[in-house]
Amino acid sequence: MAFNVLFIYPTPFRITGLPVGIASLAAVLKEDGIGVKIFDTAFYPSADRSQTVIKSERMMTKAVSDEDRYLPENTTRMEDDLAAILRSYRPDLVAISTLEIMYRSTQQICRLIKQQQPALPIVAGGVFPTLSPDMVIAEESIDIVCHGEGESALRELCRRLSAGEPHTGITGLWIKAGGRLYRNPPSPLHDINQLPFPDFSEFDPRMFYKPMQGRMYKMMNIETSRGCYNNCTYCAAPQLRKFFRENGCGRYDRIMNVDRIIEQIHHQAGKYHPEFIYFSSENFLSLSDEDFARFIDAYEEVHLPFWIQTRIETLTRERIAALKEVGMLWLTIGLEHGNEEFRRKVLKRHYSNGKFIEKMDILRDAGIGASLNNMIGFPGETRDLIFDTVRMNRLLYQRNNRLESNVFLFTPYRGCELYDVCREDNLLSDVPIPSENSLSERSVLGFPKKVQDDLTGIIRTFNLYVRLPEEYDEQIRVAEKPGKEGDLMLQKLTKLLAPGTPGSGC
Repeated sequence: MAFNVLFIYPTPFRITGLPVGIASLAAVLKEDGIGVKIFDTAFYPSADRSQTVIKSERMMTKAVSDEDRYLPENTTRMEDDLAAILRSYRPDLVAISTLEIMYRSTQQICRLIKQQQPALPIVAGGVFPTLSPDMVIAEESIDIVCHGEGESALRELCRRLSAGEPHTGITGLWIKAGGRLYRNPPSPLHDINQLPFPDFSEFDPRMFYKPMQGRMYKMMNIETSRGCYNNCTYCAAPQLRKFFRENGCGRYDRIMNVDRIIEQIHHQAGKYHPEFIYFSSENFLSLSDEDFARFIDAYEEVHLPFWIQTRIETLTRERIAALKEVGMLWLTIGLEHGNEEFRRKVLKRHYSNGKFIEKMDILRDAGIGASLNNMIGFPGETRDLIFDTVRMNRLLYQRNNRLESNVFLFTPYRGCELYDVCREDNLLSDVPIPSENSLSERSVLGFPKKVQDDLTGIIRTFNLYVRLPEEYDEQIRVAEKPGKEGDLMLQKLTKLLAPGTPGSGC
């Protein structure tokens, strides 16, 4: 008997890129002959502006002139399109992948589905349902929560539902049925070398396109690992690692065999014909020396530019030279904070500023650019501490003007160590769920107005401080303040950074 699953991917306006998690689930279900369709929210206009535009205004990336051509808005309403696909596709199960930041949208969509088809079961999965299953299962419109990796649990759920068999005892799922809640333990973690390659064929073709250095590319996401072995206090990885360890699920951080990585690249490139590869794993260069050498030898045949994320500890002059030789165009690295003591004690990032500068000089000497991720607005952080981050970015930019500084307001997600710190400091009383806009100008924490105003001002002028000489600091301080005088100063100083002017890096 045919069985159809409708995946829902709630994502903010024009936040594109292919989610590997849903694509992996789709591939597993298709192996069993299960029908799959995907509904996303990326192209429905909202009150929020495109994050690509916001990032370019804040000088976090180069402006993209053709976003409207590659990522045209939908002219229909999300509610109408959702109702239409429910009528035409007639799914037997809805599976929605959600993050905490998207949970409000998740609730809205699930409630719309239940209004249309009250008996249609809905399962929610992702990091947020894994770490906060009680909160998610309490939502009336959600029937099942997947806590942990979902490939085997979702496959078994579909098999039992299609066969009309009891499904309340499936490992990896919390299930509401008959007025009861069945809390089953999480499933063992998967051997990522045994899973089928992610299937992206059901995604809206616009989802393939992402901006990179001022132009749009058709981009393919390649997963080379799952999990993370680090202990950053602003990230859920340490809690996830603990969760899986305590439940006997196996090792959370896993690296794919390099032969499987290369096989995946050739498979996906042959199927989807991308212009660019994005290696989406958090620490690409955690590969052993032997595997790295094999990757370089094999990638020479791919002939596609690529972008990686990695940690500063993994950079070496030899590896960067080899990656550039085979097509690496860009990389993303987290500095996170410019004060060594704060970074070590509060964020649990253990490297010196001197070591970071040394590693960034490797990129400079190789002619490689990078995006540096920074956060401000931590509990216990002062304006002086924030300006340690500003000064560190300024120094790095002066040494290599191909670096771009991203700056984000810290958001306390459930499952992160700093979430508990914020709760203990009474900073969370009015913030049940963070905003969906990761580039917000206002912190979600309950800071005093003076602190909030400081954060808003620094967010909008951060890259002016980074890219202009110190002699402009007094003028930039004026530009921090919203209003006629501050806005005019912001425009004046931003014009100084136009291509070809001092401090522009162009």
